[in-house]
Amino acid sequence: MDKLGDMMVFLRVAEEGSFSAAGRHLMLTPSAVSKLIARLEARLNVRLFDRIAGNIRLTQEGDRFRVTSRRAVDAVAHAENMLGAPQAEVSGVLHIHTALTTAKYLLAPHLPAFLDKHPQLRLEFMLGTERGDFAKEGIDLAIHSGRPTELSLIARPWLKRPWAIAASPAYLQRHGKPAHPADLQHHRCLNFTIRTRWNSWTFHENGSVETINTPQYIGANQGELLRTLGLVGLGIVRLAQFHIADDMAAGTLVPLLEEYHEQAEDDMFYVLYPSGRAMPPRVRAFLRFLDDVAAANFSLSEVL
Repeated sequence: MDKLGDMMVFLRVAEEGSFSAAGRHLMLTPSAVSKLIARLEARLNVRLFDRIAGNIRLTQEGDRFRVTSRRAVDAVAHAENMLGAPQAEVSGVLHIHTALTTAKYLLAPHLPAFLDKHPQLRLEFMLGTERGDFAKEGIDLAIHSGRPTELSLIARPWLKRPWAIAASPAYLQRHGKPAHPADLQHHRCLNFTIRTRWNSWTFHENGSVETINTPQYIGANQGELLRTLGLVGLGIVRLAQFHIADDMAAGTLVPLLEEYHEQAEDDMFYVLYPSGRAMPPRVRAFLRFLDDVAAANFSLSEVL
């Protein structure tokens, strides 16, 4: 019984939304795909898809199975790739897509030792907060928050990302210190102009969770500019803890509302790379490097 194969077919159906489209990718007839899903449902004793008027959609149980199946398939693919040809020379150009702050604060401090170990390797960073197109842009590996839904990518959990809210002493002297999350509605908040969920500041109080959409005083699509604006006293920022940890330790930014902080469970950095093909030695070496970086940053983020 090929349980992993069944999971891969199920995932393809979930992504395509139809048996026929999944069959075209898998080179199976729609009938064969339908029968395989039916056998899987019988084995699990649960309905994974609702069939309504010729259309299919995931049930709640099917959606939960999709999440766990994706993790299982990714784990197997990663294990196989990491075992391949460890003796091969690490050389060539590695194209990495990630955000500026991730590259600057989490990766750059550790790169000298990594590149000393692999002198034939060159790195090219492609910086941006939105995910790039692996095929069109020639990306080897990416680091971004949020698990992707594409079956063409393996998404490997890397680091959880706690957030911090802070302002400069000069700002607090002029505008006062918020004592409660609701007070933020009367303050100058510095927000992202992309990914609007980042602008929903989440807090917890008395066992309940509250999300506040803060008023935007100045917006930017890069966290590094928001950090600078916060440092010069233009407003309150909500940024990754690793991004402003040194500023808070130095007192140039003052942490705020710490007793109300809430960490979103899905706010995780993922390492993304193509599935279904042999992993080049340069990618394999960089994944091992990322494991070392995760261990070094354990005090800042929970490593999975």
